[in-house]
Amino acid sequence: MPRVRISAPLRETRRQNFNVTPEQEAELAWLKEVVNAPTTKDLFLRATRVLSALAREAQSGNALYVGKAGGYTRLLIPELETVSTPQYQYLVERPHKWRRQYYVKGRRLLASTVMREMLANHLSGPEAADNWNLPLEAVEEIIRYCESNRDLLAMEADEERCRLEEEGVALTSVPQADAA
Repeated sequence: MPRVRISAPLRETRRQNFNVTPEQEAELAWLKEVVNAPTTKDLFLRATRVLSALAREAQSGNALYVGKAGGYTRLLIPELETVSTPQYQYLVERPHKWRRQYYVKGRRLLASTVMREMLANHLSGPEAADNWNLPLEAVEEIIRYCESNRDLLAMEADEERCRLEEEGVALTSVPQADAA
C-alpha cells in the first residue's frame, strides 16, 4: 500500500525581538515561574490569552473584582481602563509611562489637579473655571470625569507617592492653621 503524505498548510511565523531592562527581565522571570511557563514564548502566549480575555470583558462593560473574607475590591488594570473610552470634549489621553488619567486638552494639566485644587480651596465650578482660565463646561466635565474615575485617580496618587518616596522625597502633611 503506498504511503500518503499529508502535510499541514504552511503557517507564516514571525520572529519577535525586543530589548528588556534588567528590571523587566526579572519581572518576566518571576511571572514565568509563577505561571509555570516552560519558556518565555509560552509565558507571552499565556499572558496574551489572559489579557485578551480581560480586555473582552472590559469592552463588554464588565469590571474585575478580587475578594477575600472582608469583601470584594475592584481590581484596576490601567491598560484595560481605556478599552471603552468615553469621548470628552475638553479632556484627552496623553502617552505616559504609567499614568492613565486624562489631561485638559491643549495643556499639560491633569484633570485631577483641577479637582484637587477645587476641593483644597473650596472653589465652586465658576471659580475654578476662572482660576484655570477654562470654560465652565470644561470644569463640569472634569468633575464628572474625576467622580467616575475615583479608583484610577487614587491608584495613580498612590503610585506617585511611592515613586516620590523611592526618590527620597520626604512627604509630610502641611499643618493646618488653627481657626481663630
